[in-house]
Amino acid sequence: MTNAPTSARQRIADAEVPGWTGGVMLGLRWVTLLVEVSAMLLLGTLAGGVLLGLGPALRAGSVITARMTQEAHPWRTFWHTWRTDFWATNATFAPFWVLAVLLWFDGIAVTMLGYPAAPILLGALIAVLLWSAVMLTYWPRLAVHRQPFTDTWRLLLFAPLLGPGTALATGSVLAAAVLVGLYLPVVGVLAAVPLVLWSTGRLVQDRLDRLTARPAGPAQPGSGI
Repeated sequence: MTNAPTSARQRIADAEVPGWTGGVMLGLRWVTLLVEVSAMLLLGTLAGGVLLGLGPALRAGSVITARMTQEAHPWRTFWHTWRTDFWATNATFAPFWVLAVLLWFDGIAVTMLGYPAAPILLGALIAVLLWSAVMLTYWPRLAVHRQPFTDTWRLLLFAPLLGPGTALATGSVLAAAVLVGLYLPVVGVLAAVPLVLWSTGRLVQDRLDRLTARPAGPAQPGSGI
């Protein structure tokens, strides 16, 4: 007998809920979980005073969204993951805070400069922002795998080059989330971040699996995503 958590679909089947009704119940369970994960992320971020809470919250949220309806005790798992390797998680997340501060000051500098310096700096700022956004989508999955700081950031820095297709896909997900937040703010607040963690987590994990499975040696033509 296995002790693995029973999926929501199996629980519905065991409860003898037939046809479309079972599908509706499963859909409602997904919506409920998305809202729950949003609450977990908020509470986890606040529990660390934001500065020390965001990284562990994103890491724990990535664990939950990777399992979703198969996770029997999401709140318990979230807080256990949040506490585990708390300081190591913050250490690998700290460079993102540094990047955020630098981008903020660069954005202020753009408004103070004139032509042609302002357009050049603005272009560089946008490029760094997009690159950083892709790195941020990779970070939660790497943090889950508990890689050393240097290994984590070596991969993060080159992630867009190692998988341009994955970078484009995760960037599209982030752009869609921003649009949802702008035009459907209630949906954005309740579900956008968990959906981003879930979808980008699947894309990034698939890319990491490919990188891990790739044999050592010269790269083969057409081997990149």
